[in-house]
Amino acid sequence: MQRFLVFAGMGVEIGVMVYGAFLIGRELDKTYQTKGLIFAALALIFLAAWLIQIIWLVRLFQKQEEKENPPSPSDPSL
Repeated sequence: MQRFLVFAGMGVEIGVMVYGAFLIGRELDKTYQTKGLIFAALALIFLAAWLIQIIWLVRLFQKQEEKENPPSPSDPSL
C-alpha cells in the first residue's frame, strides 16, 4: 500500500514541478526576453529530475523486495 501511495503522489509532483517551471520560466523569460526558451529548459530539467527519481525509487523498492523475499534455491529462473 505504501508503494502505491508513493507512486500515486508522483503524478501530483510532476504537475507541481511543471507549474513551478512555468512560473519561474515566465518571469525569467520576461526579464531576459528569451521567448519561452527558459521555461522550456526548466521544464526539461525538472522532467529529467523526476524520471531519475522514479528510477531511483523503483530500484530501492526492488532491493527491499529482494531482502523481504529472497529467491529460493529451487527457483528455475536462477
